[in-house]
Amino acid sequence: MKIWQDTFEELKQQYVIRSAERVQQIEDLLNSLAKAPGEGAILRELMRHFHWLSGSGGIYGMPQITKLGTQGEELCENLLRFNRPVTRSEWDKCHALLEALKIAFSHGDEQDPQKQTMEKPLPRSQFEGYEILLVDAEQSNFLFLAKQLEDQGMSIRSVRNAADALQSCEAKLPRAIIIALPLPDASGYELVERIRQMENGQNPVIFFVGTKFGFLDKVQAIHSGADGFFQAPVDWEAAESKLKHLMERDKTQNYRILSVEDDPDQAQFIRAVLESAGYRVHHISDPLQFEEALLSFKPDLVILDILLPELTGYELARYIRQDERWATLPVLFLTTQNQLEAHIESARAGVDDHLIKPIAPPLLLSAVAARLERARFVKNLLHRDGLTHLLTHTAFMEQAQGVVAQCKRNPQHIAALVLIDIDHFKQINEQHGYAMGDKLLVSLSAIMRERIRTSDIVGRFGGEELAIIVEDLEEYDAVNLAQRVRQDFAAAVHKAPDGSEIHVTFSAGLAMLDPKVMDVERWRRHAEQALRAAKNNGRNCVMTALGGKR
Repeated sequence: MKIWQDTFEELKQQYVIRSAERVQQIEDLLNSLAKAPGEGAILRELMRHFHWLSGSGGIYGMPQITKLGTQGEELCENLLRFNRPVTRSEWDKCHALLEALKIAFSHGDEQDPQKQTMEKPLPRSQFEGYEILLVDAEQSNFLFLAKQLEDQGMSIRSVRNAADALQSCEAKLPRAIIIALPLPDASGYELVERIRQMENGQNPVIFFVGTKFGFLDKVQAIHSGADGFFQAPVDWEAAESKLKHLMERDKTQNYRILSVEDDPDQAQFIRAVLESAGYRVHHISDPLQFEEALLSFKPDLVILDILLPELTGYELARYIRQDERWATLPVLFLTTQNQLEAHIESARAGVDDHLIKPIAPPLLLSAVAARLERARFVKNLLHRDGLTHLLTHTAFMEQAQGVVAQCKRNPQHIAALVLIDIDHFKQINEQHGYAMGDKLLVSLSAIMRERIRTSDIVGRFGGEELAIIVEDLEEYDAVNLAQRVRQDFAAAVHKAPDGSEIHVTFSAGLAMLDPKVMDVERWRRHAEQALRAAKNNGRNCVMTALGGKR
């Protein structure tokens, strides 16, 4: 993959070559306008060419091109508002801009004020592994979390005070730092500030854990540069989930970005910058292809120009916002339109950011990364159950639809649906309280995550019902997988609020997918029938859709 520095000069040379053709097209349009001064279509096409130049010149070290292009675009826009033939003096102004463009391109080595920024390495989206530094004077606050993280292959470093933490960070910055307050030798806030001042000190995820966190303490924690804080006693499941989410924020995750730009120079610039950071970029120049690109490419973010042929960026943005399928899809404008009215119209269209051409590559990358991270967080909230952190019912069924479609395309692909229901859940809630029921669901979801494969799909199907989609296992092996989860859960000891110890079981129904005769609903009904059979056959067992008890 080329980085920006490797592609910039190549793109600039191509831009200068194409610009000669662009200038010739402007001259041809001016000649046509002289013969037909009342032809609005010629004026609109002329404005589009000036618009291209206003957005691209500054990118390639030619700010004078941007200035002249902007002047030409504004002049044409004003002339179109008059809705009358262009006068000779107005034509002369356009022609003067043409001559100035020829001179500016003949001095193509003019340096862009942004060149200093471009010479610096662009930030690249990297994920350097899970290395965790625990700062804990007691060396006991993070025992559970440390074990959980180590079990998942993460390396743990542990120190007792701020001085040792600084020394450890100077030797090698970890991916995350968790600080138990108070520290014996310094303020935790000061420690974070000093870490953030180090080279690359903005990269680690930093959390505070403390017994007393008032509002001002939380404000100070954020002000110092921390990413968050947890009040003791800590919900370690939630802390672990938040930690993982933030540690992955710098990964591009093969994000897909759709660029709608009719200027080929701008399109190449956008592609080069974004691909240098590991993003997949799909470009279209014709907005009439927009719907097909949304459906086939399934972008994670869309970048639009405002001035496009046939349709405007505003119309494309509104089209996205009226469809629930793309409710969380970030939309950015990258345009020369910097008037107040344009910013207001962008906000009305539901656009997430309004960026102005020419744009420095680091700013474009930062804007894209920030919007993708926010969208990922929102999707996680929408698709994950708040208690168990498993997929919600809706998200699970969407995944199930995909599995069914895959099995219909490839008959060799097999899948099993397992529905799990905790036995006597209502009585447990009535006897021990709803908090106990929540605790059981969290415990069962943790056992499921530990037992099943990472490729399997797990969700919260209903109140006390959880579900698994197991792929590429025959029925016998899928049943054994469900049995291992059932046995582990039945063997677990749960502490009730009154201090007593209780054992709880679940029943499960399993149905193999037959893609020739089943859609998602029929597959679900078969699994539900098997689950009812398990309940009717004494509970604490796994039944298959064909009636077999395991």
